[in-house]
Amino acid sequence: MGKKAVITLQATVNFINVGWGDAQLIRLPSGAATLIDGGDGAIGPERDHPLTWMDRHGVSRLDWMILTHIHEDHLNGLLDIARRCEVKRAVLPYALPMLPQSLKAWIMAEGRHLAARVYGLLEAYSELIRLLHEQGTDVHWRSEYGGPSGQAVWAEDGYTLAHLYPWQEDPLPGLGLLHDAAQNAAAEPEAASAALERFFSLSNDDSSVYRLVHAEDPSGGILLGGDQLIPGWERIAKRTELRSRVWKVPHHGLEDGFQAAQLSEIRPEICVITVCKERAMPQQERWDKLHAESGAAIHLTGSVKAGERVPLTDGPIGTWIGG
Repeated sequence: MGKKAVITLQATVNFINVGWGDAQLIRLPSGAATLIDGGDGAIGPERDHPLTWMDRHGVSRLDWMILTHIHEDHLNGLLDIARRCEVKRAVLPYALPMLPQSLKAWIMAEGRHLAARVYGLLEAYSELIRLLHEQGTDVHWRSEYGGPSGQAVWAEDGYTLAHLYPWQEDPLPGLGLLHDAAQNAAAEPEAASAALERFFSLSNDDSSVYRLVHAEDPSGGILLGGDQLIPGWERIAKRTELRSRVWKVPHHGLEDGFQAAQLSEIRPEICVITVCKERAMPQQERWDKLHAESGAAIHLTGSVKAGERVPLTDGPIGTWIGG
């Protein structure tokens, strides 16, 4: 008799091309699905939408929905999913302080376009929370996972998704500005509006970082960087071994989140940059230099059309762009 075939169970991570934005879908051997970020919700011939991706692959519900931080290119697609699909559990950045409608009226009357954009962004985030509560989703704030003893969001069949940043002692400058805006809204709308405008960039500093690992290959994990910037990565490196096989590069590969020092800490075989082709061009020379220095292969999600897929890694965790 011949030898029996050995069936190896595998988790998969799909980096979905959502243009300038993030969406990663993790599937475990059990079929459990976790979506981290949802892109900006736009649909086009050169890009995908996580809901469309899920339809193609027969994923009708999410066991976990995770939002790394409050920006349109990570948030908006999650609204579409929450309106149509069952979501069992969610991990969200934080509860928002209350901003009065009078502040919105002042912002609109004064023509403060960036502040108005941020106000709308916060309204969209609040709507996501409402939709999830309405369908009975078990909603968690990420602060529940904010320390060395409680960083596992879930663990199953040897796979663990760990929350690496922020922990409870880490600064959250974006959230601090939202509290400033709420405090000043009535008496000092100018100051409140300015705080909202500053939040737009500092929300990246509030971004979560996650890592998926398998117990048999702890250094072969997938590091999912959200939009976290260099100071955050320096904090993480002081307390956590970051060696990972694949690094989902933060902030679309821009210099404020993707530098040689982080590559030397993480030592990835593969870097995945979530960016559309046209916005990649100004960065290409710098990326080529980082590739030459580190040896890490660099792949762009925007190079793979909707419905196509490019395999990156095999083993306990298989990774793909597209699909």
